[in-house]
Amino acid sequence: MKLAFPRPLAGALLLAFAGSAGATLDVAGVDASVDACTDFYQYANRKWLAATPIPDDRARWGTFEVIALRNEQLLQKAFEDALRKPLPAAGPERMVLQHYASGMDAAAIEKAGLTPLEPHFARIRAVASPKDIAQAIARMHASGMGAGFDFGVQPDARDSTRYLAELAQGGLGMPDRDYYFLEDERSTKLREGYRKHVARMFELAGDDAAAAARNAGTVFALESELARASMTATERRDVDKTYNKMTLAQLSSEAPGLPWRDYFAALGAKGIADVNVAQPAFFKALGRLAAERPAAEWQTYLRWHALHAAASKLPPAFESENFDFYDRQFHGTQAPAPRHRRVMRIIGGDFGDQGLGMAVGRIFVDNAFSPAAKTRALELIQNVKAALGDRLKTVDWMTETTRQRSLEKLAAMQIKIGYPDKWRDYSGADIGPYSFVENWMRSAAFDVRRDVNRAGQPVDRSDWLMSPHVVNAYYNARGNEIVFPAAILQPPYFDAKADDAVNYGGIGMVIGHEITHGFDNRGRRFDKDGNLRDWWTPEDERRYTERAQRIVQQYGGFEGIEGVKPNGTLTLGENISDVGGMKIAYDALQRALKARPQGKIDGLTPEQRFFLAFGQAWRAKARLEWERNALLTGQHSLPRFRVRGPLAHMPEFARAFACDPSKTLLSAGAGENIW
Repeated sequence: MKLAFPRPLAGALLLAFAGSAGATLDVAGVDASVDACTDFYQYANRKWLAATPIPDDRARWGTFEVIALRNEQLLQKAFEDALRKPLPAAGPERMVLQHYASGMDAAAIEKAGLTPLEPHFARIRAVASPKDIAQAIARMHASGMGAGFDFGVQPDARDSTRYLAELAQGGLGMPDRDYYFLEDERSTKLREGYRKHVARMFELAGDDAAAAARNAGTVFALESELARASMTATERRDVDKTYNKMTLAQLSSEAPGLPWRDYFAALGAKGIADVNVAQPAFFKALGRLAAERPAAEWQTYLRWHALHAAASKLPPAFESENFDFYDRQFHGTQAPAPRHRRVMRIIGGDFGDQGLGMAVGRIFVDNAFSPAAKTRALELIQNVKAALGDRLKTVDWMTETTRQRSLEKLAAMQIKIGYPDKWRDYSGADIGPYSFVENWMRSAAFDVRRDVNRAGQPVDRSDWLMSPHVVNAYYNARGNEIVFPAAILQPPYFDAKADDAVNYGGIGMVIGHEITHGFDNRGRRFDKDGNLRDWWTPEDERRYTERAQRIVQQYGGFEGIEGVKPNGTLTLGENISDVGGMKIAYDALQRALKARPQGKIDGLTPEQRFFLAFGQAWRAKARLEWERNALLTGQHSLPRFRVRGPLAHMPEFARAFACDPSKTLLSAGAGENIW
């Protein structure tokens, strides 16, 4: 349940957010020619949107990316300064620097070519049976290569004190199963582009053109079968349907065809006794395909996924081809990111939760995070948390039984700020003087061993699922905790020196968003201890669902692009959290103003500054291709909807800007929302 935004151009763009406490708002950027009451997003951001180009190496450019660029520049300097000195004798910092150096050594990457992948290719060429398929997939998973399905370990949804292994659908080369079946012109074009991309990758790996085309057809046909058996993005958000705990014997009975004990043995996980099978129908189809499809087809499929997974770590020809399809065609990006950024992202994964990501986060914290920021952030979090408690005590549709359980859950919600109290132990990792792709595989192997060793063990409540250097935040339902990495605790979201109105409109809303996730349509299903169970009365569940459906209809009614409308059901959890987050952030500001009254600044009342800070925190521009993909598969609404949607539920906004409520609030039942 992360905020989940892509990553971060030129230093000049940072100026809009730099300066003193009073300058964290872009007051000069307000476009007074726009009616704030009818389109506050444009009122707050139109000048910035008109003046700011999307950098060629970005699919999206906005506040998140501005902060992330700042962090990236800090880390790049730290890495390059450290590499000019003797390396530490041992430890995670040495591993990070060696991994980074291997990624920056283009000549060595070119020289290594595909040689580091040859052990996998040899194993794939030898595939002749379902047992061979299972073992080859396991060895690929252990090296960071997705194929067939996904494996992971996380707290058991119904016993949050223990880790549970999980199998989930996967094994596709396109970002979502729907792309294999959508019939609109753009989706058809993307499918054609994908087949050509797969063929070109096979040619780069040594196939002649005819063989490469045939192999691409084989890959697409097998992936289409896997896609057909996959849940949709909306279906995957159903926490009941995706919890199916089984023994290995039950799994073998439910999904025959693939020898599961051979898979786990090859993965190094012989001790795993139970597993959650998130999509049973998918694994039944996978087993059938393993038993029925010729071994030669599986060889082609597995070879493709080895190339696909490693492409961004391989010589420039592979990297360029990979960029052309996944970045240019899918997201509209015009040019590759600088090499150092690509390497940093590979070292730590999307959320810094993979490989050496937490070690990178430690370097970031040592260079960038102040104790004062942590202290002020904690004050804001406690105020926002208390504001939700006040609402829970007074909301009129909730019965006393559910109200008390909700207050207990809120009180038990843990807070993590900045960075872990206990840093991840990398003593078992072997990353060093190897090629870039080999370091990447060794890093992935460390992750898999860590997961395998945790299965069935007590949950480590001190663990973080995101590195401190990542500009994001999250609510972890199975731990009932809210987590705010150091990277997001900086302007324009947060400034320890800024006035309360700006901080509550920026980071306060983010805090409120994450807290509300504990009570969104998925998070509310987990109790105070992080266990999935029915703790709501049937009457309260019905009332909640009725109110949530109004939010589905509201966001589903926004205008999409290229014939693709917003999916109010897929984005419901994030939308509920945006609406609730804004409400309790506003309430928390009022609590703060009682203790520290604030007059006008820059001619704006505290309430106006609060809403303006919120509106500008979500400013962003994105390419049409990125927006289309986000509408089809994303769990978050587009940034402009994330501003317009919550304000429609807030009469406080109408009062702050002297609006006619009938033109600002929802036309039907605006007061009938959840919080």
